[in-house]
Amino acid sequence: MSELNGVSLSLYYKLEVRDLKNTHIKELVSFNLVLSDGRQIGKCNYFSGRGYYTPWLEIDYYPILRNENLEENFFKVIYNFLSPGGKLFVTYIRDNETREMLYKGTHPAETPLGSSLLLAGFTWFKDWYFPEGGNEGFPKLQSNKPLNGYEGVRQLEVIREEIKNVNIIKRIDELIDHYRKSGDRTIHWKIT
Repeated sequence: MSELNGVSLSLYYKLEVRDLKNTHIKELVSFNLVLSDGRQIGKCNYFSGRGYYTPWLEIDYYPILRNENLEENFFKVIYNFLSPGGKLFVTYIRDNETREMLYKGTHPAETPLGSSLLLAGFTWFKDWYFPEGGNEGFPKLQSNKPLNGYEGVRQLEVIREEIKNVNIIKRIDELIDHYRKSGDRTIHWKIT
């Protein structure tokens, strides 16, 4: 968690990991992610991986950064934190606009939350809009970090065919260009 702690999102805010706790699963920890001014971004569970199970991070998300145009940077920090093939799950129960758009059938990448995840480099999406076994918690978007640049391009080309919003298509094309330049690696973002 030290990779997340103290990372600057802007001149005014740094991320802080608080209340870090081990769980009954040795690879799973829980913690709160807050801004340096004390506002909570989310309650998190991080699984570091085991065998063929890739690492994942779940955030019970408070979308407070969107109004300050810091949401994309926040998810870039998370993207950098996750290893290639890692998965991110972000609840949208407190994000009325994203929730309503998803319920109407909008592609996840065209919602405010999904767009921020896409622009942060995530290339595969799934809407978990109903719990399957009862322990999954709130509805959430899953977004995956690709294994490498080639896989990122392939996944983005699939998404591009499903998108209707021309501004999102333009941003996907820019992201495809980033991934093509990265080749067999994933992107690493400089947070400015």
